[in-house]
Amino acid sequence: MTLLRFEEFTAHPRRAAALQGRLGEVPGGRMFGLWRAQIGPSMNLVTRASLWPGEPPPAPEAADPDVAALSTRVLTILTRGETPPDPARGGIVTHRWFVLPADRVAEMVAITTEAWTGFEGDTGSEPLGLWQDRAEAGPAHVLLMTWYPSLASWEGSRFWQAAPGSDQQAQRATWGALFARRRDMLLDTWVTVHGASST
Repeated sequence: MTLLRFEEFTAHPRRAAALQGRLGEVPGGRMFGLWRAQIGPSMNLVTRASLWPGEPPPAPEAADPDVAALSTRVLTILTRGETPPDPARGGIVTHRWFVLPADRVAEMVAITTEAWTGFEGDTGSEPLGLWQDRAEAGPAHVLLMTWYPSLASWEGSRFWQAAPGSDQQAQRATWGALFARRRDMLLDTWVTVHGASST
């Protein structure tokens, strides 16, 4: 079973760029993404996600002198989740966390994947996957990563806002209603915005 190791490295002040430069390899695994946030968390945070064919090992970089703290989650794939974003495309990648009752995760996945059918075409986005943190049994913690062409395209895809133009997002009513249903089952949610490039 493929697992996602999701790591948040808190660097000492003014050391995030240097630390990021040393986090680009995951021997035995496959890199999914390496980011510093544009919107959301601390400027000292570096996030790395990697795919593993079995149980991932602890990150050796935890002992790096530039690391002040490290938070690691291991997640199972719920849908998609094995094709990383291509940094050459530019754009942004959002990391959205959902907290919901564990017995509603399957329903949430079904609603989300149904919504993607129209959402991708209307917004030019690419949902990269849904993963569930296996350590958080109740309530469940689910991660969604999505690539967008730009920050403006992400802002224009918020289902509770007006559509960006009358001739755009022809399927918005359908996917917007599905996302509203999904929101109703949540206990909490938050999002961070990251550049698609690792630099």
